[in-house]
Amino acid sequence: MATPNLAEIPSDLLADFRLESSEQFQRCEQLLIELEHHPNDGERLRELFRLVHTLKGNLGYIGLNELMQVPQAMEDVLACLREASLSFDSLLGDILLLTLDHSKALIAQTLGDTPAHITEAQSQALAQGLSTLAKAPAAEQTKLRSTLLRQLDPDTQLPSPSPAEQSVAAELLQRYGITADADLLFFVELMQASERRSQYWQGRGLRQLQLALQINQLGGQPVAPAQLATAVCLHDLGMAFLPLEILHKQSAYSREERRQMQAHPRLAHDLLKRMPNWQEAAEIVMQHQEHADGSGYPKGLSEIEINPGALILGIVDTFDARTHERAHQTLTKRPLLRAILEINNLAGSQFSQHWVELFNQALQQQPELAHQ
Repeated sequence: MATPNLAEIPSDLLADFRLESSEQFQRCEQLLIELEHHPNDGERLRELFRLVHTLKGNLGYIGLNELMQVPQAMEDVLACLREASLSFDSLLGDILLLTLDHSKALIAQTLGDTPAHITEAQSQALAQGLSTLAKAPAAEQTKLRSTLLRQLDPDTQLPSPSPAEQSVAAELLQRYGITADADLLFFVELMQASERRSQYWQGRGLRQLQLALQINQLGGQPVAPAQLATAVCLHDLGMAFLPLEILHKQSAYSREERRQMQAHPRLAHDLLKRMPNWQEAAEIVMQHQEHADGSGYPKGLSEIEINPGALILGIVDTFDARTHERAHQTLTKRPLLRAILEINNLAGSQFSQHWVELFNQALQQQPELAHQ
């Protein structure tokens, strides 16, 4: 890809572009997250279109014409959404979020900020794919969206079960200074047995366990690691006893089905309350669906009333769900970018702002935690 002569761009103009484009990307990402919940919101679509159009124009204004093709193709897709010849869904939202990320990385690479190793051929292929989608008849759109998503995020796939999980779990517990006594080994076995109830659950317990323990460690371990590990292992045990037609249901739950889903923490809570030494774990399990702003269940507790372990588990559980739970619906996991943005977008409402910041720190320090 041809590199422009940055020395020819006035420094004040370049500084203004960096600042404005950063704000534009941030607002575009926020709008795409909001559109998933309000897919027919014309005002949000219009604002998103204007932002992308302005970004494209600014690239041309400072002479970065070779970077305009991807924003132009994205603008074509957004124009079709405004005209209702395309419909907005979570899959298209993922594509547009990843397209923004591609453009952001490409601009940083071109300006010499951060090497992204994005080639001209990759950008041309993305722009062509978006343009093709914008022109495609309805019957071809689903296939094109899936192809584009895999092009943007090659890691999109079903998770594979991990071999020797018991040994992996024991090593993980030891890494965080947790003695794998008979109780904890039993809890790990229960977790892994419950995961076999659904092919879409396999491996999620160990993913959640590692991320939760790391966040807790970065926060100074306000929760005893063994108590947190136990809560992670058992928090969804009650779901393993629900009918598979409820667990795998793709349409909206009925009132009774929702009641059954929301009652699932009670089983593990009651079991742990009967055992000595696991009272805090029982409390974490019972509170892991509570929200920082008091909008959760079962008691509508606010952040100050919720055990820190439950605040951590709420983030970890949702993050794993966003990257894996929809496998039975779309045969793909959600792109990592969307999951992180959704967690951050809910900081201060569903999630604790403090623990979201530590979640971000954990992923920055150990990126492998997000790629399991």
